[in-house]
Amino acid sequence: MPKFLPHSVNCLHNSVRAQAQADRLQTDHVSPIIIAETGTDAKRREIKMEQLYVLGTGNATSVEAFNTCFLIRDGDELFLTDTGGGNGLLKRLRDMDIAPEDIHHVFLSHAHMDHCLGALWLIRVLSVKMQAGHYNGTLSFYGHREVLDTVDAMCNMMLRPKFYRMIGKYIFFEAVQPGETRQIASWSVTFFDIGSKKTLQYGYTLRLHSDRTLVFAGDEPLKPHTAEIGRNTDWLLREVLCCHADEGQFHAYEKKHATMKEACMESADMQVKNAVLWHLEDRTDKKIRKGKYLAEANQWLSGVPEPPVVHVPDDGDILTL
Repeated sequence: MPKFLPHSVNCLHNSVRAQAQADRLQTDHVSPIIIAETGTDAKRREIKMEQLYVLGTGNATSVEAFNTCFLIRDGDELFLTDTGGGNGLLKRLRDMDIAPEDIHHVFLSHAHMDHCLGALWLIRVLSVKMQAGHYNGTLSFYGHREVLDTVDAMCNMMLRPKFYRMIGKYIFFEAVQPGETRQIASWSVTFFDIGSKKTLQYGYTLRLHSDRTLVFAGDEPLKPHTAEIGRNTDWLLREVLCCHADEGQFHAYEKKHATMKEACMESADMQVKNAVLWHLEDRTDKKIRKGKYLAEANQWLSGVPEPPVVHVPDDGDILTL
């Protein structure tokens, strides 16, 4: 079989192991304007519901937090988006009770190292299991051809031949186009080009099982067409580098990133119900980071009639969608 599946092929992978451990559930605290996750674990319970597993929240050069990546989960169904910049992905998965062999669907937004290098480690670990006959089903990577070609080339250079041969046998790169809709596990996912001036980058709209919508907008400030795609969405996942008060320190605008000011005001204008903000600087003490960012969000949303619910998660948080 070819390692790049034809455009028309839609792979459904239903052979996943039974869920090994119950999901961790996170409770929310309510502020006057914003509901934000606390980061504490609720009692484990076996309830099937869609959850957002926050594997990393940091920007490209973050060392105190893992690079931004996340996983959408509903029981045994998993959909990983981006993979961070290295084998820290494996620790994040372990810390959140996710077995790598339970992952069958991965989206890579673009070919920057903090978003795609973790894919090499995932392929490295799973190719060993595949070669030994300890992996059920297949593993699909979705993205534009540029990022998939990049990952394939690195695997060709770095993996032992017997493991690289798993690509095309059990591992497939499925190139997608803007406007294309794929059935990924049981989710309907429609991809779009975010309009990056740095490098080609895709985001997506995902229809949740609850019939709510989730929009992943990539790691750059929203372009007008992306804002329209995200209008009225239930969950908007987008980047913020820093608080607006700290822009002079972190130079968000120079680096083509947003601050809390733009993220909050744009989310309110778009009538978003929930805004998840990440891809953050890591110099702010993690003990106060969430509170500091949410306090500034309250400032920018003060007086807004129906403000969005703002989430500034920490690595390891789980949000119920």
